[in-house]
Amino acid sequence: MSGRVLHLDDVLAAKILLAAARSHPHECCGLIEGVDTEDGWRATAVHEAANVAEDASRRFLIDPQAQFDLMRGLRGTEHRLIGCYHSHPDGEAKPSATDGAHAYEAGFLYVIAAGSPGIGFTLGCFLSGEAGDFVEIALP
Repeated sequence: MSGRVLHLDDVLAAKILLAAARSHPHECCGLIEGVDTEDGWRATAVHEAANVAEDASRRFLIDPQAQFDLMRGLRGTEHRLIGCYHSHPDGEAKPSATDGAHAYEAGFLYVIAAGSPGIGFTLGCFLSGEAGDFVEIALP
């Protein structure tokens, strides 16, 4: 673990978990808006987005228009796009090989909701590196 923290309040975490449960057995996805803090980041909003992946049961692809619209809307504010979230239906709350292969931007947060409606979901948070690798980030 890196020592850095993503401050994600209970309301925002619940929105991600609800999106994962509602989308199951497909992957949900969305964007995380936030600000930098001394010890990492603070999420200020989550924005659910359409999963436009060809096989949404195994992959996620955030609708690029949603990302452009959010970035445009944040111009001139202290807020920025700090990361994304997606789910791993019936999987683990850690990055998959596919996540690593498609992580194009170093320094981007990935919050992963894993599980199923029957057993519940857990959250993990990871920061993407230069080579598709990830470092775990604390979610206090």
